[in-house]
Amino acid sequence: MKKQMLLPALAITILAAPAWAQDSQGSLALPETIRPFLADILANHPRTATLSASMARARADANAADQPLYNPELEFDATPVVSSPPDSDLSTAYTASVRLAVDISGKRDLRARIGTAQAQAAEADAQAVQADVVTETLSALAGVQTARQRVDLAAKQVELANTFLDISARRQKAGELPAIDFSTAQMAAAEANRAREEADLALVQAEETLRAACFCAIEKVPSLPATLPPSPRFSEPQIEAIIDAKPEVLAARRQIDASRQTLDLARAQRVPDPTFRLGGSSEGEERRVLVGFSIPLPVLNSGSAEVIAAGRALTQAELQERQTVQENAAAIRAASRSYQRARQGDETWQRQAIPLLETQTALLGKLWRVGELSATDFLVQMRETARVNAAAVEIRATAWDAFARLFKAVNTTPFAGNQSHD
Repeated sequence: MKKQMLLPALAITILAAPAWAQDSQGSLALPETIRPFLADILANHPRTATLSASMARARADANAADQPLYNPELEFDATPVVSSPPDSDLSTAYTASVRLAVDISGKRDLRARIGTAQAQAAEADAQAVQADVVTETLSALAGVQTARQRVDLAAKQVELANTFLDISARRQKAGELPAIDFSTAQMAAAEANRAREEADLALVQAEETLRAACFCAIEKVPSLPATLPPSPRFSEPQIEAIIDAKPEVLAARRQIDASRQTLDLARAQRVPDPTFRLGGSSEGEERRVLVGFSIPLPVLNSGSAEVIAAGRALTQAELQERQTVQENAAAIRAASRSYQRARQGDETWQRQAIPLLETQTALLGKLWRVGELSATDFLVQMRETARVNAAAVEIRATAWDAFARLFKAVNTTPFAGNQSHD
């Protein structure tokens, strides 16, 4: 049995796009290695089911708003009638009639338009929430990869510290190393093991953060690519096009539509709807046709207060839309600059520091073995090497986090198209 896994209005064109693609409007593609993973997460995420229910309710509300406002009323009446003296005969007068109020100011059409606009706003809100799910999962995925790299670095530091301790023990036993230097080696090993335990704990916390974000099995989580995506540059027309398609902006604009129709409805409701009556009566041999007309008198409540309130709501919706546009524009520019700087920093670090780090550890061990470094100097250099390695990991983590924020800022939907699974 086919089960629809993604919301009908949301898509997956990104899955078919080339890696690191940037379309004419500036949308970014996800890395090839994690697109299927994120698509599956989005398909099975609890928020997706909640969003589907929310959208179904919005569509049902829109359908309900498009129903007729009034039902006809059927009225029957039987009245005992006593004739005038001297006969004083008792008879029964029967009356039957149909009443129907008529919408003369287009209230039903306005209600339908409000429901449609609110349903469209709900769909846009759903797209925004799905983008949040993808962004949170991507950030958490970067956090797990960073934590794993820290564990690897800590393990290397433990290995280096244990080697340092073993050599120190042999030299101290041979009388070539003072006791204080041997104590320094022992402290270095203890410190490296403590750092490894902290890295292990941080990895557990990062994995739980990812599990909470994606509700997925950690062992099935893919790795991020070894290279960062290129830094895109956005022109002002591209930024404007992105903003016009952002789900947050679309939702705000649909709320304006709904508020505007609500104002029109409040004005229309000031026009009372008449009720028409058509029927007949029977009393003895007499037959009568009944025609009636009634209309409410808006003297106690004219509806002007509702019009004022609806006007205030429209003003609020317009201001909210303006704020949303400005916030999205600022987020796009800030995220773009942040990612450009973060990627440049990572490239510089990879080019300048990483080649030196690859030889530093081996050189330290060699100098220590031949006795050209004191235990204190070795420990200082080992700590400095660990700090630089940790900085490299942090720089890459910062870059991936910046990419996740940029992806959220510029992508109008996380995926496009429908995807079904058996």
